[in-house]
Amino acid sequence: MGTFDVLNPDLYAAGDPVNNGLPLEQFERLRHEAPVYRQSISDPLLVDWAWAVTRYDDVVACARDHHRLISGRGVTLRHFEPTLEESGGKPSMITMDGDRHVRNRRIVSRGFSPNVIRTVRERFRDICTRTIDAAFAKGSVDFVEDVAVWLPLHAICDLMGVPDADREDVLRWTNTFSVPTDPDFAPTMEESMAAVMAICDYGVRLAEMRRADPREDAMSKVAAAFETEHLSEAELMGMTLLLAGAGNETTRNALSHGMHALMRNPEQMALLREQTDDVIDSAVEEILRWSSPLIQIRRTAAEDMEISGTRISAGDPVALFFCSANFDESVFPEPQRFDITRDPNPHVAFGTGPHVCLGAAVARLEIEVMIRELVARTSRIEQVGSIEYARDSFLRGVKRLPVRLVPA
Repeated sequence: MGTFDVLNPDLYAAGDPVNNGLPLEQFERLRHEAPVYRQSISDPLLVDWAWAVTRYDDVVACARDHHRLISGRGVTLRHFEPTLEESGGKPSMITMDGDRHVRNRRIVSRGFSPNVIRTVRERFRDICTRTIDAAFAKGSVDFVEDVAVWLPLHAICDLMGVPDADREDVLRWTNTFSVPTDPDFAPTMEESMAAVMAICDYGVRLAEMRRADPREDAMSKVAAAFETEHLSEAELMGMTLLLAGAGNETTRNALSHGMHALMRNPEQMALLREQTDDVIDSAVEEILRWSSPLIQIRRTAAEDMEISGTRISAGDPVALFFCSANFDESVFPEPQRFDITRDPNPHVAFGTGPHVCLGAAVARLEIEVMIRELVARTSRIEQVGSIEYARDSFLRGVKRLPVRLVPA
């Protein structure tokens, strides 16, 4: 079958923009030749190997099989898992199973209710307007640093009740612990662990602030549950860690990959400009499929089992490749074509099953509002330098995307 290396962080750092930065050829061969493949890993920050699951149907079935494929041993393949106590982190619902997961998810979900989300559209629009104005003033900008980063940062900080003065600290901490395999984000593992502890300690202080001044944000709900539902301080820290990290990284990267795709497919950008209201919803879904901000997520076999005829032993690490599933030609006709009118589009960018992303509605709204504002307020968006990808096989990060925004 040849060599596969789809869990090597270097593969994604050196990704070919023509293939969306992904090893699409390897994914396709794996889906056809070895849909459940025992992949060796040589990176010292990661475990030695894992089963790579690449077909859409298998990924969906495994993500929903939360009894036999558990999250409690970690959701990444890194030795250091910031949401696992046994590796020096703090417990979070993303690495919980059963009743404990349900309880923690229920508490956090109170800050992401439909009523809360309905109130934030105008706030998001205001953030986008100010961000785009600042980019116009600069002329040529890095789309990641100057545009994509700010709406997700302010959105999750608003939803968490983080004061304005603390937000750039939150951004710095999350950048450092979210991508420890890339030295541009985390020069050393010690710095990554220090960032984890800094944001965990901040979560305790933030909860104290919100107890004294309760609002409708997620941290106010968490703080209220601290005593009534016997939430531990460690769980509070883990919630802060998860909300800040997931809220910042994934949507920023989806926006960056999406803009790159629109610039590389000018006919799609033209269609979006001409028919924004008619195609915006399907455009958001195609950006999510195309970007697939989470390359893969780990599960661990709780018992001996089979996946597509391959025997998996209890304790084996299993990597569910959302990126591959979202380009599975049996589900998505012409998957390597970026098509903002694609319908249906049953992508798994947010996962599926009991651990489906709690912030999916917020992320969709962020992408919609930012794309609307960019299209309405520019006449052209031009790429003026090479895209650079993060060195990671978990989060699909964009480090740089030089662009020029031309006002309408």
